[in-house]
Order: sequence, then C-alpha cells, then structure tokens
Amino acid sequence: MNLEFEIKMTTKDLYKYNMRNAYTSMQGILSIICSALVVFVFIWKFESLSMVYKALFVVLAIAFLAYIPISLYIRSKQIVATTDVFKEPLTFIFDEEAINLKSPVATEDDETVLPWEDIYKVVKTKSLLLIYTNRVSAYIIPREQIVDKEKEIIDVLKDKVDAFKLRGL
Repeated sequence: MNLEFEIKMTTKDLYKYNMRNAYTSMQGILSIICSALVVFVFIWKFESLSMVYKALFVVLAIAFLAYIPISLYIRSKQIVATTDVFKEPLTFIFDEEAINLKSPVATEDDETVLPWEDIYKVVKTKSLLLIYTNRVSAYIIPREQIVDKEKEIIDVLKDKVDAFKLRGL
C-alpha cells in the first residue's frame, strides 16, 4: 500500500490550525471568559460608568476578542511566507510502516518519517485533517486539497491508527 498526495500550505490553513489550538487551550478559554466578563460588567454597570470607563471597557473587550485571532493570522502569514518548506507543495506518502513527508527543498536526509504507532491522535475538523505527533504539533492536511483521496486517506488512518486516537473520523 502506497498512498501519495500533495499539499500546498496556505496562510488560511495554518491560521485555522493555530486558531483551533489557541481556543482549545487554557489561554483561549481564559480569553473567552475574560471577554464575557468584561462585556457582562460593561452592560451591568453601564449607567454608573463614566465615559472614560465606558471607553476602557470597550477597548478591553476588543483587545480580549481580537488580539489572539489577529496575532495568529499575522504569525501564520509570516511563517508561510518565510519558511522554505511551505513555498512548494509537500508530498505525503502513507505506506505500511509510516507516514513519510517529503519537501522539494529538503534533502533525502531531511525526509520526515512518522511511524503509525507514534501518532498521538488524528482529528478531522470541518476544513482540516490533523495528524498530531504530540499534544500541540500536527501534520496539517487541508481537506479541500484532498477531496478526491479523502475517503482513502481516512480508511488508511482507521486501519493503521488505534481507534481511541481518532476524533471525528
């Protein structure tokens, strides 16, 4: 069995991955809670707040709600633009023993091999297929780029990865 496909990493795909990681982490959850608290206090105390405090609450709410997404988008854009590996399509090869990842800018010695048993978990989201190597790092496979091979890829993952490591497949 050799299943081969190419992926071209885009800012949008890396951003979606980073947003998912951020908002499923403690930082993201605390950001949402703080935003909700600021909005709640703002509405609750609106009549008694001076104009300065009203402005401060609005700025705080915007900062909590907008900082993480904006900073993640800027970082994703910089990474895609400056990382040589992302300038060309990445080739994924699923074989009997592992997932092999090849890049045109890497040498044969730089080839990445992920044995099936070393996969931490696999998550299918609305737009991404994520193959985690640990709690935070994953191979990012945009689903829109694998439409013709998605079923085959998922079948291989179901066959090679322990069922308790599969989410949404």
